[in-house]
Amino acid sequence: MLPLTQGRALELFDRDLPVCLLHEDGSEIGVNIHTPGTEAFEDVGIDILTGKRIDLDILEYIPDIKGNPQAMEVIAELAAKLPEMEIDGRMSEEFEAKVWEKRMPDLTPAEQLAVELDRFTYDYDTALYRDSSQSMTENVSEIAEALKQRDTHDIALWLADIAADGTAPEERKRAMELLEKLAEYKPLAKIEEMEEQNYNMVDNVLNNGAGEKAQKEENKKVQEKPAAKPSLKARLAEKKAQAAGQGHEENIKNKQREM
Repeated sequence: MLPLTQGRALELFDRDLPVCLLHEDGSEIGVNIHTPGTEAFEDVGIDILTGKRIDLDILEYIPDIKGNPQAMEVIAELAAKLPEMEIDGRMSEEFEAKVWEKRMPDLTPAEQLAVELDRFTYDYDTALYRDSSQSMTENVSEIAEALKQRDTHDIALWLADIAADGTAPEERKRAMELLEKLAEYKPLAKIEEMEEQNYNMVDNVLNNGAGEKAQKEENKKVQEKPAAKPSLKARLAEKKAQAAGQGHEENIKNKQREM
C-alpha cells in the first residue's frame, strides 16, 4: 500500500466539498462539515479512515454526515481511490454504485463492461437483481470473470431478447449497445488482466505460485461461505428459460383455440 502522505491526501480531495483532514501522523483521514456562519467548534467531524480500514459502520451514529450528499460523495471518492483499503460495514446500493462509478477509469476492459452490464441489469429488473445475497462488487467480479472466460452465452441471449422485444425504446437501445460491446470484447485483454492478477513477476516471468496461493485462499473462502441464492448469471439464464416456456405454452393455447 502506498503511504498516505499529505500530498496524496490533497490529490484525493481537490474540490471545495466538506473539509477532509489529514492527521499529523499521516495515518488517518477525517470528514469535517462546517456550516457557514457558525463557530468551528460546532463543526461535525469524524475519522473515516484509520490505518488500512475505512469505517462505514460509524456513520450510523453520525446522521449529519451520512445524510449529507457532499460528505458521502467525498467518502465514496476515498473508497474508490484507495481500493486496497478494507471496508468495515455494509455499503448501501447507492454508495457502492457511486464507488464503482468513480473507479471506472482505472478498471480493466472486462471490469468496465461488467459494471455496465451490472447497472443495466439493476435498472431493467431491480427485483431480479436483488434476488440474491450478492453485492454489486460480487456481481461485477462474477460478470468480469465470465467475460474473461468467454462464458457470456446466457447474458447475450438475455440482452438479445430485450433488444428485440423490450417494452421501452431506451431499454432496447441500451441492450443493443451492450450486445455490441459484448461482441467487440477481445480475449486478448485477458493476458493483461492475468498479468495484473499475478503481479509478482521476476524477469518478466509470471509468478504462478502467487496465483496458486490466491486461488487456494479463494477456494477456502468459497467453502466457508454460507449457501447463497443463485448467481446473477444463473438467474438471467433461468429468466430466459421461463420466458421461453411461457411463450411455448401460449403457442399451444393459441393452436388449441384455432382447432
